[in-house]
Amino acid sequence: MGEAKRTSEPTGDTAQNTPGRKAASKANQRQVITDAASKLFQEQGYRKTSLSEIARQVGLDQSSLYYWFPSKEAIFEALFDANRAVPIIKRVKEEVDDRVVQLYMLIAYDVIRKCELPFDFVELESLVSEHPEKYQGLIEGYREYYQAFVDVIELGIEEGVFRECPADEQAVTILSVNEGLQHHFHANVRGELLLIPCGYKVKHHSPEAVGFMAARTIIPGMLTTPEDVRAIRDRAVAKLAEMGF
Repeated sequence: MGEAKRTSEPTGDTAQNTPGRKAASKANQRQVITDAASKLFQEQGYRKTSLSEIARQVGLDQSSLYYWFPSKEAIFEALFDANRAVPIIKRVKEEVDDRVVQLYMLIAYDVIRKCELPFDFVELESLVSEHPEKYQGLIEGYREYYQAFVDVIELGIEEGVFRECPADEQAVTILSVNEGLQHHFHANVRGELLLIPCGYKVKHHSPEAVGFMAARTIIPGMLTTPEDVRAIRDRAVAKLAEMGF
């Protein structure tokens, strides 16, 4: 028999348990837990972090933690909102009419978002592939992301901006480059980057710098007419600022 999960709220000062205070307290406690989990995930990875470790970090026993989150997966889902990027993707597609700038923005945003996650996206993919039924929302959100790349590339080819290529394969190539860069970012944070003992001199780039690195590496090889990538970056950055990102 496993340990029964606690479903009642841990008791506190009953004089302060008004509905407003209880709601605020609950939101605050959830934030404390997700903050602690985020730090542990970033330092040692999702799989190596146990629920009991998270509980200890916030001064709870594991049975009390179940009141706030029924599982480690629930904490994971609270940290990663798969649909958060969908409105941004739609705005980029609807409000930007320059295909090169659109693609630059999508590449940079994808890398930045993945670097800012408290866990490696490669680990996330492995987890989702093992339990797809639990993460249908995440899969649908990422499908929107993938399709946005395909749509922009296809339109760019039709308009003569991008070289002829299978748009779906090019989109997968871009996402794979992005995933590799964010993996190096997270491995470096955890001190696990294999390139370090191979002689690589680590440069501690910000997520934004990594995102721009991806875009300036990928885009020139796709253009039918050479263009200064710095000028593309400046237009993309200006548009991101205009859109409030």
